[in-house]
Amino acid sequence: MTGPKNNCTCIPKQHPKFRLRGVQPDWEEHPSWIAGIEALDAYNNWVSEILLPIAFQWIEEHKPEVYASVPLELKDDIGVVVAAAFELVKTLPGYQAGLKESEAYEAALANGTWNAAKTNPIWSGIVKEVRTNTQATFDAQAWILKDTIR
Repeated sequence: MTGPKNNCTCIPKQHPKFRLRGVQPDWEEHPSWIAGIEALDAYNNWVSEILLPIAFQWIEEHKPEVYASVPLELKDDIGVVVAAAFELVKTLPGYQAGLKESEAYEAALANGTWNAAKTNPIWSGIVKEVRTNTQATFDAQAWILKDTIR
């Protein structure tokens, strides 16, 4: 993913011709393949239209520090600019606190004490509903699709 960008300014909208939702006709491929491609498109759109504008605002607010290590001929390369910004972010207190929290999280997962009940409850609920509805939709066709729907 390169992300929309022009002169190190994030363009917070993807051009419709680069979207994948609805590109594949319903009858053409396996439903899971189409759902997967469209889910990846939705994720890419979220990154391009939500996360990248946040990142580029931060980069704009820290432009002198970010660009200090970016060669002039690469100042418009999103990968190089984001890499320079990330090097700075890694030194900040919030990132360092996240690393410590990650250690506790990994340990809790390993020893079975992690309680995910309060972690991303909205997203977790959506995932559960999508999984349940997807399975129910395939199950409703099991009479004819037999064991090909695993």
